[in-house]
Amino acid sequence: MALNYVRHTLTLIVFFSLAVAGCGDSANRPPPDQVINIGGGGGGTGCSQPFFPTEEPDMSPLAPPEFVTEEGQEQRLVRPGQELLAEITVNGATRQIFVELSDAWSPLVILTQELETPGSQTIPLTFLTDRDTRGRFYMRIALCGEDCNEREVIFDIIEPDLDDQANTGINADYERTLIENGEVVRVDQTCVRPNTVLIQ
Repeated sequence: MALNYVRHTLTLIVFFSLAVAGCGDSANRPPPDQVINIGGGGGGTGCSQPFFPTEEPDMSPLAPPEFVTEEGQEQRLVRPGQELLAEITVNGATRQIFVELSDAWSPLVILTQELETPGSQTIPLTFLTDRDTRGRFYMRIALCGEDCNEREVIFDIIEPDLDDQANTGINADYERTLIENGEVVRVDQTCVRPNTVLIQ
């Protein structure tokens, strides 16, 4: 009888200790990993990225930025001088969007867009390409709240490496860089693959 009482008391102590530890201040802990299954069909493992706090400007891996036609289909090719349409879906914390149409294999930026948003919406973009511009391009994206100096989230490719083309540049998922007060806070891999378009 005494042994059962001791066992029951120890069980309660362990349970309450774990409960109290789980209710600690979450601000000092890194966000938990969240498995997001994108392209994981047919026995694939999908993709895993950290869960980012809702107060940070962000875009969803389930609605990645893409170049689209007027009918909403993926746009893979445009002629020089034609309009290029795109869409970006952002979360509720996003108030400002900065997009650079960048060359996939060099630091060349050919067009930029700056937009404001109330957040939690899909934003249409229109780029008017130059008649002399040719190449493969992707969107480098920066998202902010009300003040970009306070917090900015940048989505960019990993610098292209000719010796590792499969895991860098436009062949790898975006890197997400969180900058607060001018300082890089963290850099994470995402499950968002940069959509590209060929201008030729």
